[in-house]
Amino acid sequence: MSNSNILTIVKDGLIDSIPNLEYDAIKLDSHLKNDLGIDSLSSMFFLTYLEDNIKGFEVNPDTIEARHFNTLQTIFDYVLKSLNLETTAVE
Repeated sequence: MSNSNILTIVKDGLIDSIPNLEYDAIKLDSHLKNDLGIDSLSSMFFLTYLEDNIKGFEVNPDTIEARHFNTLQTIFDYVLKSLNLETTAVE
């Protein structure tokens, strides 16, 4: 699975998890809470979506931290690192 496919899945997960979110509003530097409106409940739905849709990805409670939920880029980087893929910006 390519980095751009993973990024698309991450964006789709945000759309699926955050009510009334428009796809065009999601940018790599979008702050998940302040810009996109993610909260603790939608975060759980979002992580479950990622686990269900990205082969080989599982949230590790020992490695995931609040800082991973700062921006789309930080959660994307977390997913790539978890999959042992090189973190490169894609948009």
